Amino acid sequence: MNKILLIVILVGILIYFLSRRVMMKGKSMSIQKSNKQGYYLIESGASIIQKTIKKTLFSVGIGVVLFIITIFLALKVKIILLMLPISLYLMSQLFLLNNQLKYAKDQRIWFNPNTNVVMIEWLSGNTVTFNILTDVQQVKAVKSVQKNNQILFGYYEISVHNNQIYVPFILEDNPLNTRFFKTLKENYPVDPKSSLFPMI
Repeated sequence: MNKILLIVILVGILIYFLSRRVMMKGKSMSIQKSNKQGYYLIESGASIIQKTIKKTLFSVGIGVVLFIITIFLALKVKIILLMLPISLYLMSQLFLLNNQLKYAKDQRIWFNPNTNVVMIEWLSGNTVTFNILTDVQQVKAVKSVQKNNQILFGYYEISVHNNQIYVPFILEDNPLNTRFFKTLKENYPVDPKSSLFPMI
């Protein structure tokens, strides 16, 4: 019994600190502004980030409650352990959200709709510039097997100039980015792939 309580407490602490980290990351992303003439920044937007965080944390909360109930009931009814994978899957959504926000924060995608030129800058200092109409070699869409609370995690994998560029789905939720994604999809076939944990 003491071991079970310890596990529950450790899981709770892990979820708590990871949640705080995700929320701080979301707040820091919302201050990005466009400052390149002719280009606009492909970003999520503060409202979309906050909505995604809240919905994901709700799913994670259900997972935590389900995990605790499963652990305690499993002491009497072993078949309840079948619910454990579901609770762990729901809690894992927090890791997916953290992964999406981290990647969206670590790179900036600039798009010029007049020239169709895309410029990508990473915090590491690396940059890639290409024409979205002529330079893309392949586009893949790696997505979760299902939505959780109307949130679908995943990313686009774009092959260009022998580089793999990853664009999180969270960026597509912003209506201001419609032209970028529409141009991409209209000019290239998107190869869909499903994954239980589509981590970039």
